[in-house]
Amino acid sequence: MAIELPPLPFAPDALESKGLSKETIDYHYGKHHATYVNVLNGLIDGTEHADSSLEEIILAADAGPLFNNSAQVWNHTFYWNCLSPTGGGDASGKIGEAIAKQWGSFAAFKEEFTKTSVGTFGSGWAWLVQRTE
Repeated sequence: MAIELPPLPFAPDALESKGLSKETIDYHYGKHHATYVNVLNGLIDGTEHADSSLEEIILAADAGPLFNNSAQVWNHTFYWNCLSPTGGGDASGKIGEAIAKQWGSFAAFKEEFTKTSVGTFGSGWAWLVQRTE
């Protein structure tokens, strides 16, 4: 079972009003993300991972090309599914309240989140995670 490049959850030009051009999406999704998928498929072809799910590959992989490529496929897929043509703006509801409690305001959170992302070695991935415990 080959790992497939999942379809975008929106049209490639749908985020232009959010500052992401069709050209940017085409490049990042169609070339960058697709390359991780293609390299990963080359790495798993003919191995014990050939019929594994993406998540199984990530969990089984040690540091190195197998982990890096499988994790980047997952990260990119997650990223695309976090974007929406109708999204944006300050967080609201429970998450908005938690952000305000932790950082004082959504603006302060965005500043800290951006600083953390930019300061992260590599591509600058950062995630906000809400624990449900």
